[in-house]
Amino acid sequence: MERFLVSAATGTMNSLPGKLGTILNNEYKLLKGVRDDIKFLKRELEAMAAFLVRVADMEEPNPQSQLHADDVRELSYDIEDKIDKFMLLVNHESSSQSESFKELLNKCMKKIADINTRHKIAKDVKDIKSQVKELAERHARYKIGESSKPRNEKVDPRLCAVFKDTTELVGIDAPRDDLVKLLTDEKGESAYQLKVVSIVGTGGLGKTTLARQVYNKIGANFDCRAFVPISRSPDMSKILSSIFSQLRNQDQYHAGAGDPTLLIEQIRKFLENKRYLIIIDDIWDAQTWKFLECAFVKSGLGSRVMSTTRNNDIANACCSCDRDLVYKIKPLSDADSAKLFFKRIFGDEESCPSSLKEVSKDILRKCGGLPLAITAISSLLATGKTEQEWNQVRSSITSVEGKSSDIEAMKYILSLSYFDLPFHLRSCLLYLTMFPEDYEVQRKRLVHRWISEGLIRGKDREDLVELGNTYFHELINRCLIQPVEVKYNGKASSCRVHDTILDFLIYMSDKENFCTLLSKKAKPNRRIRRISLMGNEDPEIIEQLDLSHARSLGVFQSTKQLPSLVKSDAMRVLDLRWCAELGNHVKDIGRLIQLRYLNINGVRVTELPKQIGDLEYLETLITDPNLSVLPESASRLKRLARLSVGNSTKLPDAFGNMENLQELLQINPFIQSPNFVEELGKLINLMKLKIMLRSGGFASYEEKCIVSSLFELDNCNLRKLSITF
Repeated sequence: MERFLVSAATGTMNSLPGKLGTILNNEYKLLKGVRDDIKFLKRELEAMAAFLVRVADMEEPNPQSQLHADDVRELSYDIEDKIDKFMLLVNHESSSQSESFKELLNKCMKKIADINTRHKIAKDVKDIKSQVKELAERHARYKIGESSKPRNEKVDPRLCAVFKDTTELVGIDAPRDDLVKLLTDEKGESAYQLKVVSIVGTGGLGKTTLARQVYNKIGANFDCRAFVPISRSPDMSKILSSIFSQLRNQDQYHAGAGDPTLLIEQIRKFLENKRYLIIIDDIWDAQTWKFLECAFVKSGLGSRVMSTTRNNDIANACCSCDRDLVYKIKPLSDADSAKLFFKRIFGDEESCPSSLKEVSKDILRKCGGLPLAITAISSLLATGKTEQEWNQVRSSITSVEGKSSDIEAMKYILSLSYFDLPFHLRSCLLYLTMFPEDYEVQRKRLVHRWISEGLIRGKDREDLVELGNTYFHELINRCLIQPVEVKYNGKASSCRVHDTILDFLIYMSDKENFCTLLSKKAKPNRRIRRISLMGNEDPEIIEQLDLSHARSLGVFQSTKQLPSLVKSDAMRVLDLRWCAELGNHVKDIGRLIQLRYLNINGVRVTELPKQIGDLEYLETLITDPNLSVLPESASRLKRLARLSVGNSTKLPDAFGNMENLQELLQINPFIQSPNFVEELGKLINLMKLKIMLRSGGFASYEEKCIVSSLFELDNCNLRKLSITF
C-alpha cells in the first residue's frame, strides 16, 4: 500500500492528490462526470499543498495567509476522511480476484455493484469540489498579497547574552573554567597545534553566554580575536567580513564583500603569523562550518577556535581532529537555578517570603535548569509579589505569550530550532505533545504511532521502523528531546521532553490544531484531530467529546470512562495502555475502520470482538496478557506488521495468513495449534520472533523439539530470535 505523508504544517494536503490519483487509476466504475471532478480536485489540491508549504516555512506569515493556511489544512483532514471511506470500497473492488475470503469479497462486490454506493461517492466528490472552490474564492476575495507589508526585523535576544554583566550570571564559573582549561592547558608540541572545542546543548541553556565569558577571560592572550554569531540562513560574505574586521580590530570590512572566496584568502594571509581566537556562535549546519574552516590557518602558534551549536552531529563535525573536543553544556543545578531565580526577583534567596517558597519550587521545576526560562519567568514575576499571582503563573506558564518580552524571547529562541527542522520532523516533534509532562516515552511505541499516523513516509520498500528510529535520534542530536536508557550501542530506547520545550510545542500544536489537550473545565471549540486524556479532565466534558474527526486517542491515567468511539471512523491510533479499569469496554473497536495502531496492554481485556478482523488497515496490535484467545477473524489482518500478545494467548489456527507480519512477540508455543511451526513458516516477512518457554530449569524434550524446528525456518527473514525459558 502506498504511504501518504501527514504533516502538522500541511495537514493531509500532500497526501490527497496521490489518493485521488489512486482512484483515477482504479478500474472501479464511477458515475459520469465524477472522473473529471476528481481531476479538477487533484489540480486544485496540488496548488493548495504548495501554498501550505510556502506559508509553513515563514516564521511569521501575514495574518491573511495564516488564516487561509489554517482553513486549507483543516479542510484537508475533512477531505481525507471522506476519500478514505470510499477508498475502502475501491480497494475491495481491486482485490476481488483473490481466492481467499470469498464470503467477504462477495459481500463487497454486492456493495460495490449497488448504484446507491456510486451515487454516494459522486455526492462526496461534488461536496469536496464545492468546499475547495468556496475556500479558493473566499481567499481570492480578501487576498491582499503575501508581501504587502514587510515586517520589522527582530532583534535576536541572544545578543543580550553577549553583554551580560558578570555579576548577573549564576553557575557559570565552573563550566567557564573547564573550557578555559580545555583551550589552554596543553603541554609540549600539542600546545602549538590549532585546537577546536565545540559547545553543544539545547536553546536557552546559555551556550552564547558561556562562550562570551570564555572569550573575555582568555582573549587578551591572543594576537587577534573575533566573536561571530551565525543565523539560520547565513550570509557567508557578511560573516567572513565580520571575522576579518574584528581580527584587524577595525570597522566592518567591505573589501571583497560579495566574494567569500576572496575574503577567505585575505583572512588566511592575515592570520599566517598570528595566534588567534575565533568563536563561531550557533552553527546550524555542517556545511557552514566546513566553509568557514577554510579560513582558519594552521600556523603552529597555538590558535584556538570555539563553536556553539544545538546539534550533536554538527559539534562532532567541528571537532574532526583527535585533539578537538565536544563540550556538552548542562542545565543549572537546583541550587544555582534557585539562586538565579531569587536573585533576579528579590536580590537574594533569603529575601523570598516563606509563603512563596513552595510555589517557587514548582515554577523552578518547570524551568528545568534552563537559564533562559528562569530569566523569562523571573521577569514575569518581578512585579507580582503575592502568592495568588505566583500561583496563576504556575498554572498558566504555557499561555503567557505576549505578557512578557522575556517570554517572547524564550519562545523566539526555541522557534529557531523548530523552524530549522524539515516538515516531517516538525510533525514528529509536535506529536510528543500527546504524552504527559515528564513522561518517559518509549522509542518503539513512539515510532509505531508515527508510522500509523502517516508522519513517516519512506521510499519504495524502505523499512519505516528504521526510518522512524533515524528520526528519533535526529531529534536527540538536535537537543530537542533528551535520551533516556542509552544502550550499549549508544542508542536511546526512550526519551523525555524538557518542560520548557514541551510548553513551546504545546503552544505550536495549539496554533496548528495538531493535538487537543483538555484543561479541567474547557470544552474544545475546534474539531478534534488528536487528543490525549491525562487524568485531570472533567468527566462531563469527556462524555460530550465529539471524536468523529479524531485520528488519535491516547489515555494516560486509569479510567472507567472513555469518550464514545461509535462514530470515530477516522481513528488511526488508539492507545489505552494501562487503563486497567476499562476491562472489556472496548467492544466498539470493530467500528474503527481506519485503525492502524491498537494498544490495550494492561487494560485487562479477556476477549476481543470478532470484528477485529474487519480492521483491514491495522498494522500494530498490542494485546493484554489476560487475553486468552485472539479471534480466528484476526487471521484476515493482511497489513498487520507487529503483533504482541501474552504467554497465555492462543493465536488463530491460520495465523500464517497474516503475511505482512514482521514482529511476533511473547508467544507461548505450547498452547498453539499443532501446526504452529508450519504456520510460522508462512510468515515470509517475519524479522523478529520472541518465544516464551515454560520451564524454569533445563529444557524439556518437547521444548528442544520446538527450538530445533524454529532453526529450520528457511522462508523467514528473521533478524532476531529471542527464546525465554
